[in-house]
Amino acid sequence: MSGPVATAPESVRERDFRLLWVGSGISQLCGMATVVAFPLLAARTLGATVGEVGLITAAGYLPWLVVTLPAGVYSTRLRPRTVLLLTDLSRAAVVTMVPVLSALGHLALWHLYLSNILVSCATVFYEIVYLSMPPRMLPKDKLVYGNIRLQIARAVSLAFGPTVAGFTVQLLGPEHAPLVNTAGFLVSASCNLLMRSRIESTRSSARAGGMWTELAEAVRFVTRQRVILASMAGSAVGNCCFAAYEALVVIFLADDVGIAPGTLGMLLGSVGIGGLIGAFSAGRVSRLLGTARSVWIPATVLAPAGLLLPLTRPGPGLSLFLMGATLFHAGYAVFTVGQATLVQLLTPSDLLQRTLACVRFVSRGMLFFGGLVGGGLGSLFGPRLGLAVVMFLWLSAPLITASSRLRHWRDIPSLE
Repeated sequence: MSGPVATAPESVRERDFRLLWVGSGISQLCGMATVVAFPLLAARTLGATVGEVGLITAAGYLPWLVVTLPAGVYSTRLRPRTVLLLTDLSRAAVVTMVPVLSALGHLALWHLYLSNILVSCATVFYEIVYLSMPPRMLPKDKLVYGNIRLQIARAVSLAFGPTVAGFTVQLLGPEHAPLVNTAGFLVSASCNLLMRSRIESTRSSARAGGMWTELAEAVRFVTRQRVILASMAGSAVGNCCFAAYEALVVIFLADDVGIAPGTLGMLLGSVGIGGLIGAFSAGRVSRLLGTARSVWIPATVLAPAGLLLPLTRPGPGLSLFLMGATLFHAGYAVFTVGQATLVQLLTPSDLLQRTLACVRFVSRGMLFFGGLVGGGLGSLFGPRLGLAVVMFLWLSAPLITASSRLRHWRDIPSLE
């Protein structure tokens, strides 16, 4: 397989992967400050309506539909570490403008929309390159464990990020809390600068003929790889349901169940706790079941626990949400690790960033539509029944992934 080579000893590359993991993990954790601060800043300082506040989140999802495919091509023009560094610095600069404009008294609602859009555009480039790094830095026998670390970082941000963000906003105020997000991006950039591996771009292996020619090559590859295609479809369904869940769950817990904000935050944190359990278990599950079976079997077995969520009631009935969310997301954490490993092992390295762009375009793009689906279901049936529909549909994601010949494999074959 041709592609970029990390010109450093294996021990150095593994050290550099740890730097990548730590930097990105801190960045994700600190990023929750903006997730909490922007809506509060819009509502309390700028007098935004509920609909206008909701558009802040939608603005962050939109670039996955618009920028992802071009990013898969243009991110190959520069060395991967250069792309990561530029995106971290640009995100830090954009986020910092919000507290600066607030201090000057010039902050407007459209600044928050624009900030989320620009940060998300840079994040698209970052994630495509970031997800292509483990196969370049780690030997194949350690690839699963590298992806487990990346999933742990994500789960930690989901489990503890909202709590950290809440205290940050309380101490600093929503207008200054985004500076914590800026600090996270700068830590990530610093970790990048400490790396010693030299990983070349894949531009030299790209076909002449421009962006569309290069994208067409990746699309043809994905459509011929039925296992990747099924995995992408399963991930798309899962992400659509996740966004619909996000659109419904807070209103469901606050209004239908009637719980206080503090308890609500604890229950939402159980999603991250489940993700941590799944991520820490993924290595053992992979050894027990095989790298291919672990992609879909744990999620299939644990996904029905999600049907407990819409049964949540006040008092002891809150345990249904806690149990259901923890088990459900533990299964999906293993699912996420397996899917990332699947694409990395089955894709030639000179096509990896473009293939990841195609996969992310479909799977992450569904987050935007999933939010609309959740809102529509909530309007038609109410939050409780809408959430039940979403959790039922979510059961199909691992089954769609297993509809290819993946279900006959024990382990994912390595592409030589």
